Amino acid sequence: MQNKRLYYIIGLLLVFIAILFEARGKGDFYIFISASRDLFVGKNIYKELYSNYYHYFYSPLFAIILYPLTFLPIYLVKVLWLILNVFFTYRIWKLICRYLDFSVFSGSKKLWLFTLIAFAFISFTLKANFHLSQVTILILFLILEGIYRINNNQILLGALLIAIGIDIKILPIVILPYLLYRGYFKASAMLVLALVLLIFLPVVFLGWEHTTFLLHERWNLINPLNANHILDAEERSFHSLTTLLSVFLVENQGDAYALAIKRNIADVSLHSLQIIITCVRLFFIILTLFYLRSRPFVKSKSKLQQLYELSYILLLVPLIFPHQQHYAFFFMFPATTYIVYYYMMFFYAQKTGQSSLPQVKRKKIGIWVLMSFLFLILNAHLLLGSFIKYYDHYKTLTFGALLLVAVLFVCRPEKIENNQRGEAVA
Repeated sequence: MQNKRLYYIIGLLLVFIAILFEARGKGDFYIFISASRDLFVGKNIYKELYSNYYHYFYSPLFAIILYPLTFLPIYLVKVLWLILNVFFTYRIWKLICRYLDFSVFSGSKKLWLFTLIAFAFISFTLKANFHLSQVTILILFLILEGIYRINNNQILLGALLIAIGIDIKILPIVILPYLLYRGYFKASAMLVLALVLLIFLPVVFLGWEHTTFLLHERWNLINPLNANHILDAEERSFHSLTTLLSVFLVENQGDAYALAIKRNIADVSLHSLQIIITCVRLFFIILTLFYLRSRPFVKSKSKLQQLYELSYILLLVPLIFPHQQHYAFFFMFPATTYIVYYYMMFFYAQKTGQSSLPQVKRKKIGIWVLMSFLFLILNAHLLLGSFIKYYDHYKTLTFGALLLVAVLFVCRPEKIENNQRGEAVA
């Protein structure tokens, strides 16, 4: 027991040292604080360029909430923010684990191994969020905590949490159609109502005219139909389906930092590109029905099934939305955790003799190869940083997310449930 306590203390100390290190420099939180400060001196925060290059994309309410922090040193603000992110990450992990059955894992060693591997798979995107002091961890926390509260009949609180996430950054809007499809009508109605209230809450501080002006300016900035969101390649570090299709289907995408290495396989018009992007997005959105695996307005048949469908829906976020950076792929966390759990269950079944079929055993090497490749492609930026410009040039992180979609497609939850009944995982 004393050894465990010592390990926890050492771990927390290392985390705190890492926080003090990562809080150096400006990071994206400097943009948030600067926009908050500018908001209260009458500037149009959606036209300003911060650190000479970057727009503020988040809500007026978020800028208002951050205003008290503008009176503190930015380094202290970032330290506090990163400490909060440690808590959000811990809570996200606990929420994901609530969907999983660990009763077949004998002893704590397997749980520690599972935890280690699961965090290893998202180590790059986790580091990117801490390094840039981003809000992605907060957004994922609000989504999962909101779903958890709704499942536990704390509907108003759950809806409010998700609404806060949508107001800050539009990405969690994907949860609203999911709630409707699963028959959470009361939660959906409360979410919409809470979102409307949050959107117009700045009227109290800024007045009606200035609030509506800012909302209009924000929409002009984030409108997915904007030309720069169709040809979504103005920065080398952008990753998403829009960026992937742009760089491989258009010869001159406007990326001033692109390497002098040919990567496009076609050269279509901007209009054709927009049609292709729309069709590809629709394909992945419609594919959601496969992961839901039931008729509308029926609740998920098990906790594992709900994690499976949420994993896919959250994985879609950095893929279908434009203007996504490395840190946005932290939304993969539920999906990568689910995959790690799935294959650990497979190997556990092999070891205990629950899956003794020869054709199942022959898959062991293939699984190791697949998981190793998936780990490498998702974390290449962190593991082999010397080649980052090539990874970003060819959008390897986006390809990794697409591979994860394919792996999820195969690793259906009923296979785990069959395995727990003594049948083989196929």
